[in-house]
Amino acid sequence: MRLQPTKRFEVQDEYEILASFEVIREVTNGITIDSTGVGADSNGDKFIKKGMPMAKIATSGKWVPYNPDGEDGSENPTVILKRTVNVKDGDHVVGGYEVGKFIKERIPVTVDAALIAKMPHIVFS
Repeated sequence: MRLQPTKRFEVQDEYEILASFEVIREVTNGITIDSTGVGADSNGDKFIKKGMPMAKIATSGKWVPYNPDGEDGSENPTVILKRTVNVKDGDHVVGGYEVGKFIKERIPVTVDAALIAKMPHIVFS
């Protein structure tokens, strides 16, 4: 007989990205992610990690991951993605944070001075 505990289920992305719950503001009704703006991996999946800074594309009004070298709006992030999402089957509407304090080591891109300057409502600690 086995007496050791076993996991009954595993929650995706259990790690916490918020450094504080005191002042946060979520995007009302979520953001629509443009699946064509996300590159696919070797399996065809198009994952965007939880905590990714997201930017709105000027022409479509949809959102893509932050690209510091972009020239289509992707260089100006304003939202932090609330959960990991796979957009291989098309566009998805997901939650995001407009205001909050985040743990910078858990953000999936380098948090540098340029990113901090572009997101004045987001605090990285």
